[in-house]
Amino acid sequence: MMTKFFSKPIQFLVILSLLIVLLSGCIGPDSEPTAVLMSDVVTGSEPLDVGFNLSFSSHPNGKDISFELDFGDGSSVIKGIEFSIILHHTYENAGTYIATLLIVDEDGLSATDTLTITVDSEGPHEGTSIGDTAPGFVGSTTDGGTMQLSDYRGSVVILDFWGSWCTPCQNSMPHLDDLVTEYGDQGLVVVIVSTDVDEQDTIDFLASRGLTQFVSVWESGGKNGNPIDLLYGNVAYYPTTYLLDRQGVIRFISVGYPGTLTDAILESFL
Repeated sequence: MMTKFFSKPIQFLVILSLLIVLLSGCIGPDSEPTAVLMSDVVTGSEPLDVGFNLSFSSHPNGKDISFELDFGDGSSVIKGIEFSIILHHTYENAGTYIATLLIVDEDGLSATDTLTITVDSEGPHEGTSIGDTAPGFVGSTTDGGTMQLSDYRGSVVILDFWGSWCTPCQNSMPHLDDLVTEYGDQGLVVVIVSTDVDEQDTIDFLASRGLTQFVSVWESGGKNGNPIDLLYGNVAYYPTTYLLDRQGVIRFISVGYPGTLTDAILESFL
């Protein structure tokens, strides 16, 4: 009698546990695809040819995905499943267009990403946010010369605000140097703007570590009065790093550690 009495509750608990396990597997959240839309050209005069790169889109579980790309100018939407090619589109008329990428996986889950294309001779307005044209400046270089940021139009530019007084800046310099070594022949230029009070501190630091591949800029004022620093909104955290595309448009910003600028991000603009 005792065995019979306890067997039913035990059976019930076993069945309930199995149901919980099965249901948790059924209702667990599905992983969604990731949509990434990039181009090495986002501004220019009409007609503007833009090559859209979809290859950074992916699915965390390796599921099949398809795409729809709307160029934002009323032209036909492009659909496909091949992500490794560059899709070219020509914008015939001046204006601002929002290109939209829609990714859908085999289960119907989706993700989107957008990219603003500005078609005119001036490009986006100047500013310090992603999508703005980086403010131009003239600077004194630590080798005794001068430079203009506009000199590097046509190159991909990493613009880094730093100081030899700043430990995170010191630690990030080898990473930036590695990037120039890897990608310099593909058009990458690294411009570093020092906030040292004394220019000699900048010169000595770079020399002591054999860092010779940068365009090294120094202006008086330190971190509180450097005119280039002020031009970029009185930079508050160091290092602060901007990635400019070949048209001088800000495409990525890192505050505190340029290591977040990965090879994959950089390669998409080269």
